[in-house]
Amino acid sequence: MKAIALLSTLLIILFFSSCNSTPSKDTSTPKNDMPEPLKDDKSDFSLKRMPSGSLMDEIYDDLAKKDPQLQKLEEQLTHFNSGIADSLKAFNNYAAKSDNYYLSANESLTAIKDTVLRAQLSALIADSKSKYMDKISRFTSLKAHIDSNQIKIGDYHAVLKIVATLPVVENYQDKSMPDITSTANLANEAQHLRVKTMQLARKYQKK
Repeated sequence: MKAIALLSTLLIILFFSSCNSTPSKDTSTPKNDMPEPLKDDKSDFSLKRMPSGSLMDEIYDDLAKKDPQLQKLEEQLTHFNSGIADSLKAFNNYAAKSDNYYLSANESLTAIKDTVLRAQLSALIADSKSKYMDKISRFTSLKAHIDSNQIKIGDYHAVLKIVATLPVVENYQDKSMPDITSTANLANEAQHLRVKTMQLARKYQKK
């Protein structure tokens, strides 16, 4: 049920994110509204300085701190993921012991030399295991459902990060593009130096 609730929350957030995905063109937006990872004082930006190597994650984390919906979702995801092992511990131990028993019981059949007797015992073990599988069918069905939802949660969480952060980056691109003058001057200087270097190289090559 937790997985279904998380999926529903993700879908709702994705819907509203898509509705508001167009970045604002209002140039009056205060500079302080720029996400921390994209502020100009981050002049030493480098993928190596980030533990995860993901600027997208940094921007998303910054958004989540300011957006109650995202913050709540992240809390739910953390709670869900941290509780999986504990919630399934009892059944996993139960299933592991049963599986281990059937494995060892089948291995012990090799010690029985009488082929007829061995076949009878093999059938007896198989029948018992079949009954056991019926007993845990509800558990295995729920576990499969959980596993499937975990995959979907992971997928939509990745989608959410992208659709939530793309407008932020596009807004940054629109409002923070540097003046082109210095780049143009450098390009002109490079062109001049290339021509001059080639001329001198040809001149001295003829000597």
